[in-house]
Amino acid sequence: MGTPSVNACTFCKRGKRKCNKTRPSCSNCTRLGKKCEYIEDTIQTHFEHATGVRPSQAGSALPRQRVIDALFDARQFNLDAAPHSIVDFARQIIGSSEEMLSVSAEFFTGTHQRIPALSKLRFQQNLQHLTTGLRADFAVLCLGIILIQQYPVGRRTTALSSLYLSVKNLINLLEAVDTRSLDLLHCKVLVAYYEMGHALHTAAYVSVASAARTARTLGLHRKPWRSAGPDADRLIMEEEKRTWWGIVNMERFIGLCNGDSLFVTEDPERMDPLPIEDLLWSETSTPADIEPLISAPPSLDTPFNITVGQMARECQIAHLAGRVVRCVFDPTPDPSFNSQEAMQLERTLNSYLPLLADEELRIGKYCGAFGVCNSALFTLYEFMLRQASTDIAERRRILRCIEETSLRAITFAEAAYKEREESYPFEIHSPYLPYSLCQAAIVQYRLWIQGGDIQNKRNVDLLKSIIREFTNRWRVAWQYLDHLEKLNENSLLTAVPFQGFFISTGSRQT
Repeated sequence: MGTPSVNACTFCKRGKRKCNKTRPSCSNCTRLGKKCEYIEDTIQTHFEHATGVRPSQAGSALPRQRVIDALFDARQFNLDAAPHSIVDFARQIIGSSEEMLSVSAEFFTGTHQRIPALSKLRFQQNLQHLTTGLRADFAVLCLGIILIQQYPVGRRTTALSSLYLSVKNLINLLEAVDTRSLDLLHCKVLVAYYEMGHALHTAAYVSVASAARTARTLGLHRKPWRSAGPDADRLIMEEEKRTWWGIVNMERFIGLCNGDSLFVTEDPERMDPLPIEDLLWSETSTPADIEPLISAPPSLDTPFNITVGQMARECQIAHLAGRVVRCVFDPTPDPSFNSQEAMQLERTLNSYLPLLADEELRIGKYCGAFGVCNSALFTLYEFMLRQASTDIAERRRILRCIEETSLRAITFAEAAYKEREESYPFEIHSPYLPYSLCQAAIVQYRLWIQGGDIQNKRNVDLLKSIIREFTNRWRVAWQYLDHLEKLNENSLLTAVPFQGFFISTGSRQT
């Protein structure tokens, strides 16, 4: 192994990826067959075109915000002419092709790494028609990308911006005139992700179901990528597959938070193909570069000791989380079967956790899967604890497991975020992880109240400090912090009730 570099290589730096800085080639470039180059500099890149979210960026954001406010208040759409009206509206917000290219470049190296469904190749091809021949659905997708690039300025930042309301309104207009397309679906997925990350819980719950319905109208539920013929457009097939999985993953996580087992998307099958390696999907310059990978993807039952991409791993974990949701919130009439199912899920989830921690530290970007896995375990243990109401030995075992799960979350968060600035710029924080950290903090708080060990109190403070890092990207992290500030001696469960109160208040004990 050569002398470590001071900075990340250009490939990892461009994609804001975790780089082990080894020469002559870092682990990411070696694994993906990329040319590894280092430029020893200290230049940092920042978002310059995000919409009104950072004081340093306010100058560029305010003109766009004034346009949105004016158009949103004054514009009246004729339904028959809706597509043309939408294009005119969107162009005034998007600005020039250069401005949209800059925003999208930041998107593809930022948020896109957390939900890497949209094809960068296809998007850039369509972007060439921004000034002439712009389609209404692609125009709304551009607005969705601008929307997802919004970051909260502080605790009181509202996610109900004029841009957010405008994008929701434009989606409804397009659907009212029977517009159905992959680009419109991408926009709906981004809106649901925005709502999930910015604490618009009811809206996210409804939006992800709506996205699933739209996907069904496009035939994605039939999973055509499973039996693509030789003449099929494999790039489109991969994009559709990634979009479908992105919806499945979000729906399982939202169901886990809300205690709701009603899914619009069907449960995946064992042999369902998973997304290919995310870095190659994001960085590929021609379709021919990834067609061999698309033809031989990993599957849902790929053994957990085989490395797969970040999104593929999230798919495996989200599937398990969905099974936990059904086991806990929609159990069968057979208590024995439910107990066996819970124990099997416990073993499987616990087998994944060390792997996810290792993949996070070696490769990066696996913290979302770790967070969902940990949250699923907390939820499962609460269920098992209620089921073992008269079995003292089993209750003690479960309580010990809950404590160990919280300690694993602490160890993981400390290791993953000790070099926050380089390893995890806030733009690529996952909205899936803070929920798990909040649950772990609740457990540590309970242990501190019950036993008085000051180390448990320090653990709570540590977890709060890490969750606070996420407030730079996702407003929901402020809500987790507010919840932790209100803990008292009655805070015995790890579930955070504010997300699911409108669905299943009766399914959780308080």
